[in-house]
Amino acid sequence: MKRSLSLAVALVLLVGLVVMATTVGRAAHAANSKPITIGFATAETGIIAAFDKPGVQGAEMAIADLNKKGGILGRKIKIVHADTKSDISQGSLAGDSVLKQGADAVLVTPDFNFGGGAAREANKAGKMAISMGAGSPKFGVQGIGPLAYTMGIAGTTDAAVAAEWGYQKKGWRTAYMLNDNTTDYDTGQCNGFATRWKQLGGKVVGQDTFKNSDPSIATQVTRIKGLGKNPDIIMLCSYPPGGAVAVKQLRDAGINSGIFSNGAMDGTYWFKNSIPKLSNFYYTTSASVFGNDPNPAINAFDRRWKAKTGDWATAAWPIFGYTAIQALAYAMKKAGTTDGAKLAAVFNKFKKQPFLLNLTFSPKVHIDPIRPERIMQVQGGKNSVAAVWSAKKQLPLFG
Repeated sequence: MKRSLSLAVALVLLVGLVVMATTVGRAAHAANSKPITIGFATAETGIIAAFDKPGVQGAEMAIADLNKKGGILGRKIKIVHADTKSDISQGSLAGDSVLKQGADAVLVTPDFNFGGGAAREANKAGKMAISMGAGSPKFGVQGIGPLAYTMGIAGTTDAAVAAEWGYQKKGWRTAYMLNDNTTDYDTGQCNGFATRWKQLGGKVVGQDTFKNSDPSIATQVTRIKGLGKNPDIIMLCSYPPGGAVAVKQLRDAGINSGIFSNGAMDGTYWFKNSIPKLSNFYYTTSASVFGNDPNPAINAFDRRWKAKTGDWATAAWPIFGYTAIQALAYAMKKAGTTDGAKLAAVFNKFKKQPFLLNLTFSPKVHIDPIRPERIMQVQGGKNSVAAVWSAKKQLPLFG
């Protein structure tokens, strides 16, 4: 009797264990088969959409490539969106929206000011936040949090590259600073250029500020013409549409100095109708989007983009977006999880990590300080690579 009772109890326990194991197994399978969700808290409307949409499209290309191969960690990738409406105050709301939709990581606008709100919400939730090109070093530990990274290059690095190449290779000696002080990046670029320019022995013959929304820079143009002699270079720290307005008004006024800007002025869309034969214009960027980059992998992406959209990319934003997803996928596979802190631990060890763009980070610096830049030139309305240049002397990223 006792033996029969013991067998019955053992059988009940065994059945219970089998049921429990089956339940746990199903739960684990369900968790493993649940999609990995990437949230895009970016501008779908307003002036910043011109920068965000190509970056999102590039990221979506990378996600499609990964999904064709089974996704990440055996899980397909799902996309959710929220519109910041090109309004800085809407950033945190958009970030919160994609998190509520289940985002495991969040991609944001390529700017510290416009992308910062969404990134902070992601960091609060323990999720990785990646900017598709912000150029402020504050997009990281210093201004967002330990789980924020940018695919961009610092404005001060852009500035050092521009100053060194202009002084050493072009023989420029006089510069006029024209700063659109709407964003941290542009102010950092102009300040950095002035610092490195003076270190090299160059002379700053004047400086002015304007706002991107200004319909005219007539006052600034008058001051430049009042110098008596055009400066060798005008350092234009800006972005379209305000930057495009500034270039046209400078050229219309007969000021034919070299104009040096940044990757926000990449592409041809902003000048091809208003200044079709634009010349003596230069800018820094991480990659050429015209199929003439020194890196064959970049050219292959450029051709793929053109086949998909019908034209070359307007700027390097799709390349930043594609690289961001590559980096996330690599980190998730390496860490075996989507946990933000564990992904950050992988990112912090990147040393020229070979994605579409190489990435280098450290625990305290979440912007690449060493990636070689392309110095692009526009002559007769055509964009080409004038040089590949790494800053010989790095300016301080913080302070």
